Amino acid sequence: MIEIALLATTVVSKFLVPFFKKGKDGFTKELADTEGEAAAHGLTKTAAAIWQRITGRFDKDNEKKAVSLFQEDPENMDKMMTTLLQQRLESDPDFRKQIDQLVEAPVAGTGQTSWQLMAEYAGVVDARNSTIRDNATVAAIIVNPAKPAGSAQQEPRADGS
Repeated sequence: MIEIALLATTVVSKFLVPFFKKGKDGFTKELADTEGEAAAHGLTKTAAAIWQRITGRFDKDNEKKAVSLFQEDPENMDKMMTTLLQQRLESDPDFRKQIDQLVEAPVAGTGQTSWQLMAEYAGVVDARNSTIRDNATVAAIIVNPAKPAGSAQQEPRADGS
């Protein structure tokens, strides 16, 4: 399972803000341009399913108002929505499981999960035979990053040019 604060932040910033800022069609088109048609449709379905779960679970008057405010102005209400979502994920294990399953689900035709496709940075730390204690920090350095296909950026030459 993804850690709660990271899950809430990912859901709001990577799925919901762009989904409402650009609208369903704009969200799908932008993703299709970068991730391909199959991924775009899969990620759009994931964002819509997440939103459906949120609106179904946030049923108190103040929560309904917060959800409405976020939907109207996602960029300015993102912190409020992230906090509200994080609180609900912490207090409702069933809801957390539902949201986690949505972002962890493989996207058909891509070989990746929804959160991997929506993440700006994804990495793996190989910690085999290690002991990681509570409150420890695991960090990694990207030694040889892959360049995006068609990247115009060139490596500097030995002569500095």
